[in-house]
Amino acid sequence: MKREQWDRLKTLFTGALEQPADERQAWLRQQAGGDEMLLREAAALLQAHETADGFLDAPATIDLADFAGVEERGGGTRIGSYEIECEIGRGGMGIVYCARDVRLGRRVALKALSPVHEANVRLRERLRREARAAATIAHPSVATIYALEEIDGHLFIASEFVEGHTLRTEIERGPLDPRRAVAIAIDIARALCAAHEVGVVHRDLKPENVLIATGGAVKVVDFGIAQVESLNTRLTRPGDAVGTPAYMPPEQLLGGEADARADIYALGVVLSEMLTGQHPLAPGRRAMPASASEIAWRCMQMDPKDRYQTAREVLEALERERQHPHYLRAQASVADASARWWWEFHQSAVAIVYAVMVWPTWIARTVIGGREGNAVFVAVLAAAIVAVTLRLHLWFTSRFYPAELAWARGRAMGWVLGSDALFATALVVGGGFVGDVRPGLAVLEIAVGIAAASAFALVEPATTRAAFRTSGGL
Repeated sequence: MKREQWDRLKTLFTGALEQPADERQAWLRQQAGGDEMLLREAAALLQAHETADGFLDAPATIDLADFAGVEERGGGTRIGSYEIECEIGRGGMGIVYCARDVRLGRRVALKALSPVHEANVRLRERLRREARAAATIAHPSVATIYALEEIDGHLFIASEFVEGHTLRTEIERGPLDPRRAVAIAIDIARALCAAHEVGVVHRDLKPENVLIATGGAVKVVDFGIAQVESLNTRLTRPGDAVGTPAYMPPEQLLGGEADARADIYALGVVLSEMLTGQHPLAPGRRAMPASASEIAWRCMQMDPKDRYQTAREVLEALERERQHPHYLRAQASVADASARWWWEFHQSAVAIVYAVMVWPTWIARTVIGGREGNAVFVAVLAAAIVAVTLRLHLWFTSRFYPAELAWARGRAMGWVLGSDALFATALVVGGGFVGDVRPGLAVLEIAVGIAAASAFALVEPATTRAAFRTSGGL
């Protein structure tokens, strides 16, 4: 499906939602203008929306009752060797708790069926299958399954507890920086590669099922409706649409067989959301930035044959995208900006220190006395005036006239280095003169003099190289 068709599909879908419920199908047929494929896809999306109680958010589930009145497991509740700390989420199948495994002394995510569904044989088997499916995948971007427990007739999955937030939380703040969006998509694609290679299809990939750990690691979770190719049992009835409609390809929406390419479609939707901050079919959706947009569009093709055929292909495309010159230039500019900030900080910090040291040197002049005292003070004062004036001038030029900085540095740096050398020398000499009378003052002047010499001989050359290595400013 081309972008123009996507736009038409979005217009049809959002337009149909504005019509009375009993007139939507007729309105769709009229607006489709004989385009049977477009009509079929729009009708499928509309049906999913009407049956899922909210297209963009609600998971399509099977025979799930309301959670009202369900027995609560509060903090401190003991379940086998697990002690509940708090509830961290509810989904179509049940509840997820943060718990502590008292045997191993570690936090876990403890997933259980809601008590109202404990007797549902199909859901119990689905929970078992989630544990088996996720346990077959060994990858840093897939949350680790620790155990499948049956305690007092209740089933629980104990898995890795990820301290952090969901990808949905980041998307709700607005579009992600394209570099970050691509980096997260790469981690998701790696997780899908690992899953698909052992025959596991997630079938419910969405931002809520992608966790961003506090340290930045990306974890794909919730394989509750995963399809495992090696299993002969079928846990969904023919025609069932399981998953979250907003992230389901047409073949899955219509209850057909969904293979690994369904996950690829969902990854395209997630990537599009990261780049725009909105679902591809959301009304008033923003245009995708050029970066990575072609990858997202290809993932979201309506016909599975037109998508990437494997998660490995998506991963390779994303890796190539990350190596594109515009990404490398952007990364370099961030590094250069950070290095430039340190160079500017060095200029301002040195200017402040030089200005402050004029007063202790005035005191040293009175202690030393005579021409020697005056000479030390005049040397420090002159060096401070020149260094402070020129360094603040360079700081100002860097902040407000960066194009002229190389020219300004070329003219000023000789004077700056000369004043640095004079300043350091005069302080050390002055400290030597007052050592017997004012040892504290002597220590201050000698220490600052040595620090100043070290700064202009060692520190400033390093910050200068880092700040100007790519700009031709050296």
